[in-house]
Amino acid sequence: MLANNRWVRAGGSLNDKPISIQYREDWELARESESYPLCVQIAWNAGSVDDSTGFPSLGEQGKILTFGEHLQNKLEPGENALVAMVITHAGVCQWIIYCKDMELLKEGLDRIPTAEGLYPIEVVADEDPQWQTFTQVYQAILQEV
Repeated sequence: MLANNRWVRAGGSLNDKPISIQYREDWELARESESYPLCVQIAWNAGSVDDSTGFPSLGEQGKILTFGEHLQNKLEPGENALVAMVITHAGVCQWIIYCKDMELLKEGLDRIPTAEGLYPIEVVADEDPQWQTFTQVYQAILQEV
């Protein structure tokens, strides 16, 4: 695997609302490999938000965490994809994933269990061989430190 499973966490506020950002500690190894030119962003729009924090409600956070674990377990084996960053802000949890092959990624998404129903997600994919989507957020974090 081109990245270990150690995560760095950053927090702060954006537009007067809390934001939480987690990213892979050694993400640069994956980017420098030039093996992951496609960026897939998956957004979960929470149906229930805690008004005091702006984050999804505790009940929904559990479902979001489970879904995030499924993403890693179904997409990362075989090194086709890497979940590189997770951003939670204003009732939305967003995963930034880089992959080699979109069809393999779709197959992995199809293997995520849906026994409790479909997940409230939106998926967008773009070519991003330089990891600009990731690095824009990463650079913003560094400016705040």
